[in-house]
Amino acid sequence: MVKEPHFTPKKMLSMLGLQSDSLGPYALIPGPKERSQMLLGMLKDAAKNFSFLDYEMHTGTIDGKRVTVGNGGRFAPDTAMTTEILCAAGAESLIRIGSCGSLQDHVKIGDLVIVTGAIRGEGTTSYYVPKNFSTVAHPDIVRALQRAAESLRVRYHLGRVFTTDALFQETPELIQELNEQNVSSIDMVTSSFLTIGQLRQKKAGAILAVSDECLHGKFAFRDPAFLAAEEKMIEVAQTALRYL
Repeated sequence: MVKEPHFTPKKMLSMLGLQSDSLGPYALIPGPKERSQMLLGMLKDAAKNFSFLDYEMHTGTIDGKRVTVGNGGRFAPDTAMTTEILCAAGAESLIRIGSCGSLQDHVKIGDLVIVTGAIRGEGTTSYYVPKNFSTVAHPDIVRALQRAAESLRVRYHLGRVFTTDALFQETPELIQELNEQNVSSIDMVTSSFLTIGQLRQKKAGAILAVSDECLHGKFAFRDPAFLAAEEKMIEVAQTALRYL
């Protein structure tokens, strides 16, 4: 049975000074502010309409649709908080724009992963759902991202992601086990984002740029291929709005 929250959306909105329609029905949500800044240039008539701690959200329009862009967190706990806020304040279709490490030989640095589901290796979602809960991306978001990637001729993979809390505890045994389970990638956010989207009955999905190849110990956050993939990922996410 899914656990019901004591802190209701109404109480949350009141505390933060938001209304149930303060944010746009479409949301593009990266983790870091730096990536959020890259997205802000796409918004027409953008206005900052939410600020809390280190988190900001700006709402404007893209191709006539009301869209919110915000830095949604780098880890599962802060992502849970911002996703709750998004869902309570008007977002209906949410796309996470993140990064990941590859767990498969054919998934290379600079590729994109369109997430179909997530394995919950973090601790945050245990407060929300039982162990046997199946965390999946909404099929409408997956299809929109696929159509966008194909229209832009971008190299991408469909796959599940494993979300962890412990970046430096990715042992060879864990990586091999996930590889054998055909898990495409690993990150620190997506299972929290998708699980809460499901629980709040929103359409949530994710697209991730591959920064590392974990099977071979290759780490490339400063690699030009990854930096180019970030830009492609943002273009794919923006284009996906046309299909929602």
